[in-house]
Amino acid sequence: MYNHNREKFQTIATFKKEFGVHITTKHEGKMTGMASLSTSPLRNTFCKARCKCKGTICAHCYAMTMQKRYSELAKCLVRNYEVLTKVIIPVEKMPILNYLMFRLESFGDVQNEVQLINYLNLCKRNPRTQFTIWTKNMAIFERLFKRGYKGVSYNKPKNLIIIVSSPVVNMSVKIERYPFADKVFTVYTEEYAKGHGIVTGCARLSCAVCQKCYNRNNRERYINELLKN
Repeated sequence: MYNHNREKFQTIATFKKEFGVHITTKHEGKMTGMASLSTSPLRNTFCKARCKCKGTICAHCYAMTMQKRYSELAKCLVRNYEVLTKVIIPVEKMPILNYLMFRLESFGDVQNEVQLINYLNLCKRNPRTQFTIWTKNMAIFERLFKRGYKGVSYNKPKNLIIIVSSPVVNMSVKIERYPFADKVFTVYTEEYAKGHGIVTGCARLSCAVCQKCYNRNNRERYINELLKN
């Protein structure tokens, strides 16, 4: 006799319906074919401060410009920020993702421990998916992994790659400064890269094909990209 009571789980659609959180499945450019969960840099206090600093990559932020062009996306990312930075969503309430690779924060960055816990819970719900997150706010990661949050301890999931995004153009941060980091991502001008023998190539490849940022077993600890004009 068959049991027709299948296990219930959250899909991307039902997750959005319950929590209002939007997962982006239609990317363009090098992110074509990928999916991501992101928040708005227009709300993130760190992003807003850095974009005003001359010499930072944030001063060239494509996400800020994109959200002015795509108002519906901007609304989704603002809503994501309002939910993910304030409410901890339990692991069992996170959606099941049918993706080999998944990006966290393709537009904004982590604002606080609550948001990071939500990302960790998404990783735990999807142990077969390789997640990668880019961040300039490693202090939040270090606080959570070292001190926990409200008496609860949190560990870095095995299926999460943490990439430190160098805040200043032409200046790579040292990975040794960040014990929880797996890789460093830095943007260089074409002139500086040529003058200093720095090999770049990220911008010419699609993430779905390249996969360097989604493979912790390769030797690519420093990933370099040319500044887009």
